[in-house]
Amino acid sequence: KGLLTPRLESSNMQVRPDARILDEPLLLVGEVVKGFGRGSKVLGIPTANLHEDALKQLPASFTNGIYFGFATVDGHGTHPMVSSIGCNPYFANKARTVEPHLLHDFPEDFYGAKIRVLITGYLRSEADFTSLDALIEAIKTDIAIAKDFLARPDQITQRDGNAGLHPPKSTVGTFLLPIAAAAGIGAVFFYWRSRA
Repeated sequence: KGLLTPRLESSNMQVRPDARILDEPLLLVGEVVKGFGRGSKVLGIPTANLHEDALKQLPASFTNGIYFGFATVDGHGTHPMVSSIGCNPYFANKARTVEPHLLHDFPEDFYGAKIRVLITGYLRSEADFTSLDALIEAIKTDIAIAKDFLARPDQITQRDGNAGLHPPKSTVGTFLLPIAAAAGIGAVFFYWRSRA
């Protein structure tokens, strides 16, 4: 499966005939890093770009394109998201990137945060565009269609119950705390007895 980069007019992007839920969701975990700065400044659609190491988690046969799913940031929230995975043909990027747009208003940037991205569906292949306005229009359509998919009961189940998106918290500290407390009490009692 290769990179598909047809050049499209925005009017041809109103329908996503290939949009679908994936047979199996895909989890990517990585650090949020600074990207090209286009999301907020050029497109008005901020993205939380993943460190390039996240690309190693993609299957070898993974197809570039526009995907949707859910994301958490430092273990908080479960936000719907739409993500570009590929080389952004309109901007002629040379390197493959993962650039999720979280459908949530954040008060500030969160570079360095750990983000978990659960990809549950596919929207379309990557495409070049005849203008920046056409690209922006397409992204807005992607977001609208993704919202419809992500409101489905099966997607809500993924959002709330996926173990990769919500890994169990360590219970080691909880288990050791009473042991440490008991050891402390024992030490105090031993000291008191030795002084008596």
